[in-house]
Amino acid sequence: MPRPMQRSRLCWVLGVGLLAVGGCRHMVPAPYARGQGPQTAQLLDHTGAQLPALQVSKAKVVANRTLRGNLAFIAEAPGRFRGSVDVAGNELVTLAFHEQGYALRYKMDAFPTGFYQGPPSACAVEALLGISFDTRGLVDLVLGGAPVIEEPHEVLDQKWNKRGGYESLTIANDRFVQELRFGWVAGDWRVMGGQLWERAGNEKGRRLWTVEHIELELEQGVYLPTKTKVSTPGKRRDDTVVINYKERDADPAFAKRRASGGDGGDGGDGGDDGGWEDGGDDPWEEDGEWEDEDGGWEDEGAAPVEGAVPVEGAPVEGAPVEGAPVEGGEGAPAEPAPAPEPAPKPKAKAKAGPPPIPPEFQLEPSGLTVRGDLCR
Repeated sequence: MPRPMQRSRLCWVLGVGLLAVGGCRHMVPAPYARGQGPQTAQLLDHTGAQLPALQVSKAKVVANRTLRGNLAFIAEAPGRFRGSVDVAGNELVTLAFHEQGYALRYKMDAFPTGFYQGPPSACAVEALLGISFDTRGLVDLVLGGAPVIEEPHEVLDQKWNKRGGYESLTIANDRFVQELRFGWVAGDWRVMGGQLWERAGNEKGRRLWTVEHIELELEQGVYLPTKTKVSTPGKRRDDTVVINYKERDADPAFAKRRASGGDGGDGGDGGDDGGWEDGGDDPWEEDGEWEDEDGGWEDEGAAPVEGAVPVEGAPVEGAPVEGAPVEGGEGAPAEPAPAPEPAPKPKAKAKAGPPPIPPEFQLEPSGLTVRGDLCR
């Protein structure tokens, strides 16, 4: 029979063994053989937008586990978005941005209520979600991808995480360090989120944000998350925003209209699309000046007026002039060669300009005070 000290040591060993066995049960083996992991470029290809456009007509947004609202938005790759948060039908904030700038209707209390607009900026995104993503990063996020730091960047680490059951890729540029996580879902790699830190030498500095795509599901041929959670460090604990998707269309009508040559001039689908407004005048209408293709109208001589009386002493048209040689007679001068036709004037080339912004991605003040650029 073991002594008390031996019994105690035996119990400790058995306890550690049971914990180890219990931990192993949660380990997820890699979906590939040793040394056969995915290429870095293959993983990064899955971070961008996973579909061309998306319309979310109904979603719930929860901030810091207590503040709740309704979210509706449309997004189109690579950088167009319009979204609105409301409570009981009362608009709190609406943000629209595209490649030429942003517009924001703001009715909360973090800064003065009003209408703001300016060039594309991450601070406009922060006004909507409370987290600073660049505009393209937000579009990638809501279209099933994830924001990625700017190139050039280097790979610091890549490995399979057994506890989490995902492939971890860590990259860095001169300002940031970022970890991206990828799950093996339905025979392909799907981005599941990641984290971003400031770079401090060769180490991770202050964490800036964490993104998680939760419960990926197949929808119209694309795997999209049922929830997206974004968190940033707060004073006591992380500030979080959770989007719960309820109704969405991965093949929205506004994108199909443009793909088929339509102008989308009705400002969206109407109905349950979050109340998108018409953007004023049709931005697809050409407003350039009309030009004469032949270089302008030319004078061709005045035509004779029918029934006009000839002035006394004036030569009558067609009558022979005294002393003039008779046509075809002896001494008649040779007929002059016809003047060469002027070369056609080359058409002026149309000036190339930025493409028109579709009306569904435009935003008007709607009676709010215009306050300029929030991000200046």
